[in-house]
Amino acid sequence: MQHTGAPEHGVGSVGPTLAEIGAAIGAQIAAPPYDPTVAVQSVMDAERASDAASLDGALVVLDWAPHRPNGPLPNLLTRLEPLLAKRPAAVVITPSRPVNPPRPVVAHARRHGVALLWVMEAAPVDDVRAQIDKLMQMAHTTRAARKGVTVPADLLGAADDLSRLLDELGGALDATVRLLDRPTNGAGTAGFPVVSGGRSAWLEIRRDSALTPEETELVELLIPVMRLHLRLRDTEHDETTAEAARNLKTILGEDLVAREATLRRSRRLSMFPRHPLVCLVIEPFGVAVTMAGIQQLRSDLEPLARRTDRDAITIVHEGAVVMMVNAAVGLDIMSRGLYRAVRTPLVIGASDEVTAPRSYPGAFRQAQRAVAVGRRVGGVNRVTRYRDLGILGLLYQLPEHARRGFVTETLGSVADDTPDALDQRRILRTLRATDCNITESARKLFIHPNTLRARINRIESITGQFLNDPAKRMNIFTALAMFSLDSNPEGE
Repeated sequence: MQHTGAPEHGVGSVGPTLAEIGAAIGAQIAAPPYDPTVAVQSVMDAERASDAASLDGALVVLDWAPHRPNGPLPNLLTRLEPLLAKRPAAVVITPSRPVNPPRPVVAHARRHGVALLWVMEAAPVDDVRAQIDKLMQMAHTTRAARKGVTVPADLLGAADDLSRLLDELGGALDATVRLLDRPTNGAGTAGFPVVSGGRSAWLEIRRDSALTPEETELVELLIPVMRLHLRLRDTEHDETTAEAARNLKTILGEDLVAREATLRRSRRLSMFPRHPLVCLVIEPFGVAVTMAGIQQLRSDLEPLARRTDRDAITIVHEGAVVMMVNAAVGLDIMSRGLYRAVRTPLVIGASDEVTAPRSYPGAFRQAQRAVAVGRRVGGVNRVTRYRDLGILGLLYQLPEHARRGFVTETLGSVADDTPDALDQRRILRTLRATDCNITESARKLFIHPNTLRARINRIESITGQFLNDPAKRMNIFTALAMFSLDSNPEGE
């Protein structure tokens, strides 16, 4: 990868901060903690960085791409290790295709105390580097010492109203000025990152001619005002979300009178989002957790949910963490972020979509059922969706003693906790998956079809013949599903 032409900063200069760079290139902070106000002194490619004696204050851009088209991605840890040892300010990883940060890589960066910026979308590395170089060039020209620039009186008069301030700034610059969630790389566009706490925004200024140094410094002087407006707006949003969380707890409760009053109030105040939502129930798996631990788990997961869906509501209800998130959110991607954030294994149940607060209790019960089934069938660190439960969702509603009795009567010793019984259940699961196709099942089990037929004969000597009896086969497979709910040591 070649340098794009922007000058690299010397050690004594002041460049853009890590927060500004992350906001500009849309990178996920994969390995915090780090100081977002640390200024980047220089930027270089991984190839040049590997030859440098020191990377103090440097930002390293590493292109993670296969050696041949459509080939496997190479070992990232091997390439990253010598760079991390030199302690750069941060490393930007640009994968050639969308992929989540590998846990060993994130853990290694944490141990070295180096920030890891991960570009989630498959963007060309040259485009990412060009965006960073643009920020470096901007910092080089606007943060250098120059004659002071004063803010005009009309701009100061509009400082208490963000919309009016943007309009006045657009008039002063004879340009179109917008505050966006992420940058756009259109022609004739100048961009400035605006960072407030955990939220990033992008000030876009569009006009035919480039900004003069004085105009650029004027914009820099006004950015703290915009940052303050964003912080105040987020604080107001946090208060609204807290009120929505309190009302959600009442709606999910058993007091019908209080629920009805809360439903009317929430509808009148438009307290909940109007778009379709999904209810998530999240529980720790395999560890004993007190109620204080559940509250701590909610505190750890809430900011991650809000990062994915700014309107997400997170509460603790009936001993579990409950989330209401936008139905358009990619739950698998979100869940991977949640799993990486906490060390405790989690099991997550997801309801169907709901569009009105009156449907929230039903969605909560669906998510409860999904998380209970997921816990029993080994759905650890993945989302179990209510719509995918199938017959398991129905069987779960039966009393446990009834399920166990049916399993014993139907499967006999196949339900025992012995190596032979475990192998027999594995064969039955494979037959169920292939619709009793002997050839395909033998291929999946890596045995000869004749060997499989012999093992099926042993199973049928216990359960009775089922291979050519649809009714008997249905009973066998139903009992196998019941076994997975109550007595499944394999965790499948």
